[in-house]
Amino acid sequence: MKTVKFECDDHYEAGKLASLVSVQKDDTVYIDSVAAVVGNEIVIKLKDKSSHAVVLKDRENVARLQSLLLDVVKGKIKIRSSNFTGSVAEITLVG
Repeated sequence: MKTVKFECDDHYEAGKLASLVSVQKDDTVYIDSVAAVVGNEIVIKLKDKSSHAVVLKDRENVARLQSLLLDVVKGKIKIRSSNFTGSVAEITLVG
């Protein structure tokens, strides 16, 4: 297992990110794609077609998160759990 940390703009954004990437009851993640990246903000599209923006600390965090989410969508990696402490969201990966 590997845990990846992302610095968000504040605790609200960290909680939102942890919630959006949380593992569902059937062990899947509800993420469909990354809809857009604008500066230090990433827009995540869910399988129900809704979109949610998350503001991160900087563009580096956005680029790392975008890469991770694209790998999740493609099935290259799997999320085991997500959590947050303060303004930092933590995503634990399987394998």
